[in-house]
Amino acid sequence: MRLSKIVSIKNIGRFQNCAASHDVSLKTHNLVFAENGRGKTTLCAVLHSLQSGNPAYIQGRKTLGYPGEPEVEISTKGGPVKSVKFTNGTWTSVMSELAIFDGTYISENIHGSDAIDTEQRRNLYRIIIGSQGVTLARRVEDLDAALREKTGAIDKARAAVHRHTPKDMNADDFAALAKDNRIDAKIAAKQNELEAAKKADQIEQREDLRTVSLPELPGGFSAALSKTIDSIANDAGQRIADHIRAHNMIETGEPWLSEGLTYIAEDNCPFCGQSLDGIALIDAYKVYFGEAYRGLKDEIVTLASKVEELFGERTVATIERTLEQNRQTAAFWQDYCTFEPPQLDPQTDIRAILTGQRASALSLLDRKKAAPLEAIDRNEDFTRAAAALAELAEAIATYNASVAAINQRIDAKKKQTDAADIATVAAELTRLNAQKTRHTEEADTACRTYRDLRSEKGKLEGQKAKAKDQLNKHTESVIDQYGKSINRYLDRFNTGFCISTPTHDYKGRIPRSSYRIIINKTPVALGSSETPLSEPSFKNTLSSGDRSTLALAFFLAQLEHDPDRAQKIVVLDDPFTSQDRFRRKQTAMEIKRCGNACKQMLLLSHDPHFLKLVWDQLPPADRKALQLARVGKKNTTIAQWDIEEAVKAPYRTDVETLQRYYNDGQGKARDVVQKIRPPLEGYCRSLYPSQFTDKDTLGSMIGKIRSAGNAHLLYTIVDDLDDLNTYSRSYHHAEKSSEAIDDAELQGYVKRTLALVGYLS
Repeated sequence: MRLSKIVSIKNIGRFQNCAASHDVSLKTHNLVFAENGRGKTTLCAVLHSLQSGNPAYIQGRKTLGYPGEPEVEISTKGGPVKSVKFTNGTWTSVMSELAIFDGTYISENIHGSDAIDTEQRRNLYRIIIGSQGVTLARRVEDLDAALREKTGAIDKARAAVHRHTPKDMNADDFAALAKDNRIDAKIAAKQNELEAAKKADQIEQREDLRTVSLPELPGGFSAALSKTIDSIANDAGQRIADHIRAHNMIETGEPWLSEGLTYIAEDNCPFCGQSLDGIALIDAYKVYFGEAYRGLKDEIVTLASKVEELFGERTVATIERTLEQNRQTAAFWQDYCTFEPPQLDPQTDIRAILTGQRASALSLLDRKKAAPLEAIDRNEDFTRAAAALAELAEAIATYNASVAAINQRIDAKKKQTDAADIATVAAELTRLNAQKTRHTEEADTACRTYRDLRSEKGKLEGQKAKAKDQLNKHTESVIDQYGKSINRYLDRFNTGFCISTPTHDYKGRIPRSSYRIIINKTPVALGSSETPLSEPSFKNTLSSGDRSTLALAFFLAQLEHDPDRAQKIVVLDDPFTSQDRFRRKQTAMEIKRCGNACKQMLLLSHDPHFLKLVWDQLPPADRKALQLARVGKKNTTIAQWDIEEAVKAPYRTDVETLQRYYNDGQGKARDVVQKIRPPLEGYCRSLYPSQFTDKDTLGSMIGKIRSAGNAHLLYTIVDDLDDLNTYSRSYHHAEKSSEAIDDAELQGYVKRTLALVGYLS
């Protein structure tokens, strides 16, 4: 089957409403001219969708700003259907025989803008191995997918088995447990054995009783209460004492005076500012409240903090917790040892005794803190609290002696106990219980399912290994020849580089291909987008023209090795883009060979002269020249194209004259205005060579268009053509030869002309 005519394209990219008109039927070799941005890429996207059946190629290019949905109709011949249509997101039929070389082919299979990623290597591998290899590769991938699915099913089945297994037993061991008709008797015997072992284990692991620790008052407590400072002169002390009494500061006098002394600056009173120099009372203060005084006060504060810590709530709680734990531990050990549990008098209130000692001690320290230089005698409260604490200490000592004696008996009992076999006995009982569970109905069903799935997975693994071996053998048989074909094309294109024999691997489970670029007999790794610029790789050793040539060589080699090449419809979108001019003729010859070897060819290009090179090599009866032409402001249509007219030197010269004037302001206005009509006439003539002859002027062309009315594709721009004709025509007549030309006005008409013929940059 081959393409006969692109009947219509609607609401796709530039093709707002493209409908076939006049003779735009396709032949064996079809050359399509289009300026950049006129719709070549969109047309290739339509054909990609037709080739694969994937609507996304079209849906992603829906014409923006228009409510209609994308539609395509293409007539065909030589096949089971006369036309294929795309409506409501679906093709009526696909054409797998299409082989398309464009930016999509390059980015999906060869390289990105400056690197080659994993997906491109995988797609390239499929290209190299051909349809037979793809079938084998798909078989490997399908088996791999089936294995992943089977593995998921096995994981679920294993989880179902694990619901019946002991903690440390795997599913395979559980499923392998044999049925035992005497299992219940064996379990009962093993349970009795375990109970005996468990007692030994408890005895071995149980802790001893603990002794109780009772706090004591910190060292230096009594000495600090009675401490005075001998170095202070008696008269200084007497003066300060008299001063405190005289001002009724009995309770707070010393601290107040001690702190106030620190605020004296430069021997001036901090209250009135008068000089204190020579005042005897101030000298007494300095002696009295010296370093020894401050040290004694610090010692008192430290002792108070220690008393709080030693006799605080944490100490009380620790003692109470130890007594309770000992009570519980003794209750356990009384089952194995004979002893009387350690006890304190039930009337003994440990909390009250410790709290009373703390309060009485802190009270004495507070008194000492208020009068550091006075000796503080122990009062009745402290004496009573100290006696209670001493009595408690004797009781605790008796208690601890009892604990020590009991612990000796416990240690002896532990030495008599041998719990070495308990783990073994417990494991044997666990296995017996698992053996019984294994042959219940639910567990047996789970195990059978699990074992069946494992068996099926094993068969799939064998099939995958066999398929992979077949794929490897096929790949090895074709990959070398494919690499040679690519290098032959690279040599014909005179690239100055070649590639190494492609290799393949299975990283990521899916096979992929790789190769090296060889420049000056030096292999260069392809690298990736992360390869540093300091390392030679694909992205910094090949020019854009070399990359384009490499991609074309891959495509041509792919077709060469395709056993169905004679049935292929080949589409090439700008195959000469970015390439050096010295490759132009060779590229044209290779495209001609490609077209001759295939059923049909469409060559799209923005370069009319390159198309002319190919055109001249093709049989006249088998070639057709078309163009994607702008109609109106936004629409593109497929129209006839007079390739001979398009490449004439005068036409190009006139267009370049208009471009220089519009872009750079170069040229004489009168010369420029006379270049407006010829490009417009050439444009109309190239679109409809059968309608407009060399004798038709722009005015007569406009008349024919108006006569045809809306049916003519150029009717939407006939007013523009008329305006440009009227303006430029006046300057071709003698009566206007001396009239000045307005530069701004001329620039506007030049812009409209370039826009119509597709050369407005």
